[in-house]
Amino acid sequence: MKKPTKKLKINLLQFFSFSFIFFSTFNTNAQKVHYDSIKKQKYVLIDVHKTYERITSEGYESVEMYEYLGNYYFDCKNFKKSKLYFDKLFEKYSLSQISPKSIERYKKIRF
Repeated sequence: MKKPTKKLKINLLQFFSFSFIFFSTFNTNAQKVHYDSIKKQKYVLIDVHKTYERITSEGYESVEMYEYLGNYYFDCKNFKKSKLYFDKLFEKYSLSQISPKSIERYKKIRF
């Protein structure tokens, strides 16, 4: 039986390193990696609204997530999405759990 050559090992090594790099780029859904110029360290910026939307679409929910999404889209002038999340918030939770800021904004966009 013949032994595998070094060239074959290098090709496999290159293949696995290429596939690792290739597939790791798909894992960055809502994150951006930045480098601090002073401390020379990595830090990650996360799009919280994308993360909260993904979590709520999977069935998890909380007052804070619905309030954040409603207020975020209100600030972005996307009133349809803001109303969608505020409707869910006011259907599932009592007024004592909701912040006064969210209550005022919800009164402004109710059609």
